[in-house]
Amino acid sequence: MKNYLLLLFFLPALLGCRNETQTGNADTVEQAPSQPQNPSPGRQEQKAQATAQKQREEPVVSSRPAYEPPRSRDVLTIIAQDTRARSGSEVCVAVKVKGFTNLLALQYTLSWDPKVLEFKGVDKPGLPYLDNADFGFNRVKEGLLPFVWINDALQATTIPDEAVIYEVCFRAIGTAGLSSAIRFVQQPTPFEVVNIQEEIQELRPVEGKVAVE
Repeated sequence: MKNYLLLLFFLPALLGCRNETQTGNADTVEQAPSQPQNPSPGRQEQKAQATAQKQREEPVVSSRPAYEPPRSRDVLTIIAQDTRARSGSEVCVAVKVKGFTNLLALQYTLSWDPKVLEFKGVDKPGLPYLDNADFGFNRVKEGLLPFVWINDALQATTIPDEAVIYEVCFRAIGTAGLSSAIRFVQQPTPFEVVNIQEEIQELRPVEGKVAVE
């Protein structure tokens, strides 16, 4: 009972204190928006100094130079054979090589005059894994035959000088007296020779000619 009476005595005082506390909090909340929103000039300067210091401490990341594969001093020579054909007949031009030693891949574009020669196909492959899939036949009407070969086993390939790597066959559609050069060009497929050390070699082309009789 004594404790009950004490509780009744102090309860109004406790309630009064609580109301005063809530009122104080409300006043604080209402006054908050009236405080300045922008930091003082001194604080801005400190923030700028801190940002500059962070930038100085961060490592500078620069762009890497483009990868340049190593180059070999060896040279691969590729030769188109000269030949003759009667108008209306078919003729095959042998493509030979010199310096074909420890090579892994080869690419270029073969070109001719489509007004003189009509493409018929390729024959007599002389390289490992060489087949029709290594040729691009979609532009033969323009007189262009892209060639991209790679040893699918990723092994070095060596063949003797003057060996024929394939023959390209045509029908001579030009009249007698006309001729067409058989050239190795870099469009649309550029020159590239790669040896087993993954070095780039120079490709030295020697053009041939088909003369129509």
